[in-house]
Amino acid sequence: MKKKRNQKPFSLFSILSLTVFFTVLLALIVSEYSVELADLLNSTVSTAYRVAMAKLSDPFDISLFELVIALLPIAVIIVIWLAIRRFRRGEGRVRFLVNLASLVLLVYSGHLLALGIAYNTTELSDRLGIPTVKVTEENLAELMVSLRDEANLLSSKLQRDGEGVTDSGYTLDEISALICDSYRDFSEEYSFPYAFDSRAKPIHYSGLMSYLSLTGIYTYYTGESNVNMKYPDFDIVFTAAHELSHQRGILRENEANFMAYLICSRSPDPYLRYSAALSMYCYISSALYRTNPELHGEIAAGLAEAPRADIRASNAVSREYGVTILSDISRTVNDLFLKSSGTGGVVSYGRVVILAVSYNEANKSD
Repeated sequence: MKKKRNQKPFSLFSILSLTVFFTVLLALIVSEYSVELADLLNSTVSTAYRVAMAKLSDPFDISLFELVIALLPIAVIIVIWLAIRRFRRGEGRVRFLVNLASLVLLVYSGHLLALGIAYNTTELSDRLGIPTVKVTEENLAELMVSLRDEANLLSSKLQRDGEGVTDSGYTLDEISALICDSYRDFSEEYSFPYAFDSRAKPIHYSGLMSYLSLTGIYTYYTGESNVNMKYPDFDIVFTAAHELSHQRGILRENEANFMAYLICSRSPDPYLRYSAALSMYCYISSALYRTNPELHGEIAAGLAEAPRADIRASNAVSREYGVTILSDISRTVNDLFLKSSGTGGVVSYGRVVILAVSYNEANKSD
């Protein structure tokens, strides 16, 4: 009779994985009590991880995020099959479970390193030296007029398609290159974030992404900034800038939106500046509508036809895929994910209005 081997429960893989996990977990815990340490870790170790993952995935034209999702059911089946084999043989069961748990914790370590620590860093407004001001009808209206006029002016210089929707004339790789150039110029002035070349990737199954009410997603485990291509070009540009900001350590959603606005508005390219103006116009317009619908209507009446066509095209995508069970589940999961990562959840998107108004007020006084 063959004697069963007495396998040790911990393999070299599990020991290394658990060491990485507990080290990163300790760093996260400490960063929650020290903003200075959080800033240091996010600008060094976390940045190195995000850049490394981005560089590893960049050579692949397809989205590895999509590939992982597609192969996940097969991976689950394989794990179940291996588990059944182990438990039937009665050999190495504990070692198998420890290895599986170690693998899960190793992947989760990437989440803590790429995202978790960044949520404990100094707020973007402080890093940029923007004093927070109270949002009023007056400063909302003033900013909405300014953004409307800028969008109108820039749209007159842009090409349009047969539906009157503006056309950037760029591929997503070209858009990414322009955004990265703008990030490089920005980092030279502010010494953050770390500037490097990378690209946003198109989602092949963008229709499914639309059903989930997602315009883009940054996946730490592949290092990719993924973009839903169903939306008009001005949305695609802004979403790419938003997701690429996550890749560079700006993880709070409201700050990533504001950073996308800053990066695109500072670009020498007119389409990126148009995307910034119109995207922020939509945020400010929505805020003013809730505050004073009549004043909102007066200002919105002056919006030119090209930006109106872009907004209609964006809304048409939302209407086409509508509010579904999938979108409700996606929103709930996204909200829980953001809260578990240290941010205020989906509602935090609205805080971009405070950042934009404060930035506008600060620039007025200069």
